[in-house]
Amino acid sequence: MIRSTNRLTLAAALALALGAGSASAQDSDPEAGAINQLQLNDVWADMDVYVPESTGAAVSTATSLGNTAAALRISGDVSSEITQTFDARSTATNRLRGYSAGTAVATTTSYGNASQGGTDYGSNAYYADQTASGLVEAYTDIELLGASELASATTAIANVSSTDNNYGESDASQVQQSSADVIAETDADMCCDGYYASFATSAGANATSSTGYTSTNINRVQQETAAGSSVQAATDVYMNDGNNVSAVTNAFGNSATVYNEWGYASLGQEGEPVEQRNGADIDAQTYVTLDHWSGYATASSYGVGNSALISNVGSDTAIYANQTNDGTVGSQASFSGQSWVGGTGMVSATSIGNAATATVCNYCSDAAVGGRINQTNSGQVYAYGQATSVYGNGIYGSATAIGNSATLQSAGE
Repeated sequence: MIRSTNRLTLAAALALALGAGSASAQDSDPEAGAINQLQLNDVWADMDVYVPESTGAAVSTATSLGNTAAALRISGDVSSEITQTFDARSTATNRLRGYSAGTAVATTTSYGNASQGGTDYGSNAYYADQTASGLVEAYTDIELLGASELASATTAIANVSSTDNNYGESDASQVQQSSADVIAETDADMCCDGYYASFATSAGANATSSTGYTSTNINRVQQETAAGSSVQAATDVYMNDGNNVSAVTNAFGNSATVYNEWGYASLGQEGEPVEQRNGADIDAQTYVTLDHWSGYATASSYGVGNSALISNVGSDTAIYANQTNDGTVGSQASFSGQSWVGGTGMVSATSIGNAATATVCNYCSDAAVGGRINQTNSGQVYAYGQATSVYGNGIYGSATAIGNSATLQSAGE
């Protein structure tokens, strides 16, 4: 039964998903609907968690979304069309501060447009058209004396679109355009951690993703970032005494990913390739300073103009992609510290103008991988790494800059 062919509000779209478990969900006709959203004023989320004394857990979350839409069904067929326009400022700020916590978690997320669609035991027909301009930013500030375990994730993306299908088939078409500036920053100043401290910072203009299991997974993607726009991600960590410290920073212009298992999967098609054009400047920076550390310490930065990645298990896989990067892509990673107990330090800075990879695991089948990839890079690409350590078991550093990278590979026979 078709519930509606008119424009639906977000609440109605979510109700569509919640109602999928009713008797009408057993009908053979798909749930179908359209969502049209326009955001023209600022959205802002701010969270401040302060712990004056030691506590078992301290959790801080800030989420800012300009437009968000979902067309989901528990089982059966679903068909959706989503159009989103964002021309404003989306800001998420998150502070976690005070004395100490057994477990400390800080999660900060800012999106201009976000949409998703999917179903199980049925077909998913999904179309999303997203346009973003203005500013999308996320900031995390951690000032704790200490924590036994600490995890921080800071994410800012102008356009996000995702699909998921299990035991069925998915046919997705996704169009994304961004002229927005995107900023994600993490700043941590602490004395100590007990077991581990993990900091992840990610900024991007356009991102699509698709997942499936025992599913036929077809994906068409068009992504473009405007010249003059920028994507910046930065992580800055200082600790007096750190144990197993990891700081990872990612910045990208356009990203399209597919992860599938046991079913034909394609990213782009013959005659309808993925089109990615990046004109934005991309910058990823990571700085880690530890007066002393034990275990491992990692400072990693990764910047990419265009990224197309498909991975499949057990079934044929294809990628068809045209990638053009005109923006400057840079990464910087720096580590400084000393370890009197034999700690290991790792520094990695990687920058790529265009990256495309198709992988199939065929240990248990005769699945093949193929397709066609065209790449053009005219932007400057640079990677810079620096490591300083007086004592320690070892320091390992790597700086890699690549204009174009393309891989078709099978893991198995």
